[in-house]
Amino acid sequence: MEEEKGELVQSLIDAVNQIAPIGDYRCAEREFCNLARRLKLLTPMFEEIRESKEQIPEEIVKALVSLKKALISAKECLRLGREGSKIYLVLERSDFA
Repeated sequence: MEEEKGELVQSLIDAVNQIAPIGDYRCAEREFCNLARRLKLLTPMFEEIRESKEQIPEEIVKALVSLKKALISAKECLRLGREGSKIYLVLERSDFA
């Protein structure tokens, strides 16, 4: 169980670390940047859980699994938004050409 907890929490940290650069994209919408910035704030909590020697209750593990799914959805949303903003910039520039 302890190994599963470590893997789950590490996957949450990895998801946040994959999301963080998406918000750094210069042309991203402000909402995307805010979402990525706020998600980065979760990393210290995940690290604290990972380093804790205490047993995590089953309902907390279930909540972390749900949070992981939400992070994956957020990452996909941010990725699509970033790619969409690139397409928008290209279309906008082609209108002025």
